[in-house]
Amino acid sequence: MWGDGHLPHVSMDADSHKTEQKILLRSACLTAALALLGVLLGLVSRAQSLVFDGMFDAIDTGMSLVAWHASRLIGRGADCRFQFGYWHLEPILTLVSSTVRLFVCAYGLLGGVSSLMNGGRVIHYDIAITSAAISSCLSVVAFIYIQRNKRGLDSSLLDSDARGWQFGALMSGGLCASFLLAQALEGTSAAWMMPYIDPVVLILLTGGMLPYPISAIYRAGRSILQVAPRDLDQQVRAIAGDLVTRHGLIDHQCYVARIGRARFIEIGFITPTKHSGFTIAELDEIRSQVATELGGLRTADWLTVYFTAVRRRSLADPD
Repeated sequence: MWGDGHLPHVSMDADSHKTEQKILLRSACLTAALALLGVLLGLVSRAQSLVFDGMFDAIDTGMSLVAWHASRLIGRGADCRFQFGYWHLEPILTLVSSTVRLFVCAYGLLGGVSSLMNGGRVIHYDIAITSAAISSCLSVVAFIYIQRNKRGLDSSLLDSDARGWQFGALMSGGLCASFLLAQALEGTSAAWMMPYIDPVVLILLTGGMLPYPISAIYRAGRSILQVAPRDLDQQVRAIAGDLVTRHGLIDHQCYVARIGRARFIEIGFITPTKHSGFTIAELDEIRSQVATELGGLRTADWLTVYFTAVRRRSLADPD
């Protein structure tokens, strides 16, 4: 082997991690307050959909606190136990939180169907409307706050948290609109429909939300299993192929993975068996060209570039 080079990077800078942790902690506190408000007013108003909304917020509170702790671990960088850092926690947390949300949605859907089959329920719409309106407004404010402050952080933890607030805003807004509609039916010939509004809205909300956690589970699963992202794989292969031609090398082999916000890239350049005159400085220059062609390495990237005359056998190689 002519030379072996690793270009590891330290974790995200301290200020960025502090910003991420501050946002996650504030989000968790606000979510806890909304969860308590939703459950209490949902029980008082007898609105099952509000109780579900509050329980959903309670789960988000727990997930935000876990994400906050994970952000602290990621900020520590690599250590003797996790020598590539704690980036793997991001897709794992996304998988766990999305799975929990999936089961909550399924439970809410079944609860709505059961209530509908039992004749629905009469609720106190004034309390329900107030609760849903407050929750919707605060969710919108929190979503905008996170979207503005997470720019440039490239944090899947904040992305997941922002999606939670977006779902919360849509859910609470839909509840508020449906409660207003139900209240408008009071005293009319369609008043018989009022007991069915709450379970129908619950069914529509939970059924409509089911695809989102399923999609998140799929993406997180691919990341955990280290399925090579097609776009990154094609980009790295194109860069390596161009450098092979430019420097008179024989071939290249590439291996990529994306875990959370971290990219792991390994490129092996196949060199002639006889010494071709490359100096260590020239090999380092090729490594630098790889990093430049990638658009510059981010703090979460780990790039390995090595040069060898021995081709590593891959499952993709023909017999």
